Amino acid sequence: LQGKHTTTFYEMYRLASGGFIIDTPGIRGFGLVDLGREEIALYFPEMLKASENCRFTPCTHTHEPGCAVKAAVEDGTISYERYSSYLGMLEDETKYR
Repeated sequence: LQGKHTTTFYEMYRLASGGFIIDTPGIRGFGLVDLGREEIALYFPEMLKASENCRFTPCTHTHEPGCAVKAAVEDGTISYERYSSYLGMLEDETKYR
């Protein structure tokens, strides 16, 4: 039996900001594959730039003193929403390894 809102075909939507969203049957989520914790920040250009000024290398940008990324979030240079996305990806990476 299928539910009232069950997807039976895939559909792709182009985003005005660039990129796509794909609605696929049977897929409830996806995660990162073969990407280490230390690599996740590389895909956030604003974090990558700010991280050049972190006191420690490597820096996870979560708890280290002298973290330039956390400072940039606090002063608004990096949006809190982007930083939250990064933290969520770190959490998912840990959960599914």
